Amino acid sequence: MCGIAGKISSRNSQQEREAIVTSMVLALSNRGPDGNGLISLPNVTFGHTRLAILDLSANAAQPMCDESKRFTITYNGEVYNFQELRRELIEAHYKFISNSDTEVVLKSYIHWGAKCFEKFNGMFALAIWDNLKSELILARDRFGKKPLFYYVSPDLSSVSFASTLTAIMRDNNIPCNISMEALNCFLSLGYILTPLSYMDAVHKLEPSHYLQIAFSSKTIKKTKYWDYAKFFYTKTKESQTEICDNILIRLKKAVKIRMISDVPLGVFLSGGIDSTSVVKIMSEYTPDVSAFSIGFDNPCYNELDYAKETARNLSLKNHFYKILSTGNVPEEMTSMFDAFDEPFADTSLIPMMLLSKFTRSKITVALSGDAGDEIFGGYPTYQADIISDKYRMLPLIIRKFFASIANTIPVSLNRKVGFDYKLKQFIRGAVYGAEQSHYNWRLMFSPEERIQILGSNYRELVYDTDPFSRFQKYYNEVKELHALDRHLYVDVKTWLVDDILVKLDRSTMFVGLEARCPFLDNDLVEYVAGIPTSFKIKGLTLKYMMKKTMSGYLPEDVIKRKKSGFNAPVSRWIQQPIELDNRDSLLALKNEYSYFVWHVYKEYLRKGKISNEFN
Repeated sequence: MCGIAGKISSRNSQQEREAIVTSMVLALSNRGPDGNGLISLPNVTFGHTRLAILDLSANAAQPMCDESKRFTITYNGEVYNFQELRRELIEAHYKFISNSDTEVVLKSYIHWGAKCFEKFNGMFALAIWDNLKSELILARDRFGKKPLFYYVSPDLSSVSFASTLTAIMRDNNIPCNISMEALNCFLSLGYILTPLSYMDAVHKLEPSHYLQIAFSSKTIKKTKYWDYAKFFYTKTKESQTEICDNILIRLKKAVKIRMISDVPLGVFLSGGIDSTSVVKIMSEYTPDVSAFSIGFDNPCYNELDYAKETARNLSLKNHFYKILSTGNVPEEMTSMFDAFDEPFADTSLIPMMLLSKFTRSKITVALSGDAGDEIFGGYPTYQADIISDKYRMLPLIIRKFFASIANTIPVSLNRKVGFDYKLKQFIRGAVYGAEQSHYNWRLMFSPEERIQILGSNYRELVYDTDPFSRFQKYYNEVKELHALDRHLYVDVKTWLVDDILVKLDRSTMFVGLEARCPFLDNDLVEYVAGIPTSFKIKGLTLKYMMKKTMSGYLPEDVIKRKKSGFNAPVSRWIQQPIELDNRDSLLALKNEYSYFVWHVYKEYLRKGKISNEFN
């Protein structure tokens, strides 16, 4: 796992390009503490910073060229099926000088062209330069597990790219204007949707896409190489028992191939079914699994007892870290924003970063249970979708009565997601159609609240760039599907890509830790999409097929345990009088964000609105 950067420009000298890319690489040093490199060709400079996982030798160093020197790659990621692809390439008479997946990725592109991307089972963001054609390829994995920001000048004479926004903005040739659409998106959702970035001129490459820029012909083309939607349309005719067997087979394979590593490896363990399933499978392949867990002294947020119980049952090495409310978390919170190059309001980043830091002191690679809820349907929002269909049938006078009650319920600061918050979000969302209701469940600020924050001059912008239009685009891609499948598809395209995976990548890579997600395995994801919706959620039972699959494989108390979101008691922390100075410094964030962090925004955070997530 690594950080990548590069610049292609006929305007800048080699010395200027190298200075820019060197600065980018320096900004990525946390992502790759084991080494860095630079390669320059006419009009091209690639940079790389390395976190060594496979083949720790210099033969795997990057940027890497092929024997002919025609192709150069800088690559961030892990392709778990690289050994299988390597065997195919050897049969096609390719020779290898390393045992790294980087060399396999490069030679896969040489052999198959852009069709290689759909063959990769893993996570990646990469750039490949074809010196013969003067052509740049940028590509990103199916779910955007690895980030890739890019800038293209209007005349296509200059292109810059990097793993983070902070790094790419080291190129002072890029216009430095805040994207007001991205800002509106952040205030709506708490994160910024792809392809937007916080800077107007910079974009994120969409997951499952590659960008082809031909400098000789001054053309640019973006191509989707994998389509998640199509796997929802063909539903399996298998019985529930057969489906369970096939899920378990695929999940076991997904875990096994993610255990390949030349450095110490472990797993994040909470009390939930997803991480417990992963660690159970790992324990079948090796008797010496290290599990890492985090908890709080606030019992409403603490799951350590569940994790410890699992560790005892499986004879794991359980390392746990407990956050005390009297500790220095508020002080640490201010430094955490260094890891996030864009505004990000998911407060679970705090325990995620603390857990990552603690884990990195012992190991270099950690498997995670992330994405199980998005793939199998594990969020209460899906229950809300079902209930809201019934709620809309009630007479208007009754709905108004419920709304009036909801507004009188005081905010709870002691619970992860209080009933008050759920009820208010439900009533606010249920007045709309199914699609906008689902969007509203996680809405941070309504349009009118955003106008209050930004000022009345921004009313037109708030409504013209409302993020729901981007959600609607994804809904339109799957408009023939059952409502549940449509919501699952849209959540993967938005919430998973731009919140869950951003949080996981930035938190872990900031401390040089690689996180791997078995639930995002190619075969598993495609298979689960084709499960009938009646098996995904049965009645109001979330993740029905996942629970049925693991029944008998995991203890029943794990199967039946109510979902508990991975959140932190931030509302309680910032209410502590002794922490007022720290609270104000936290709320101020960085100077470049202070544009929108003013007293109204502060009041919402103080009241606990942001710390509560409907998940």
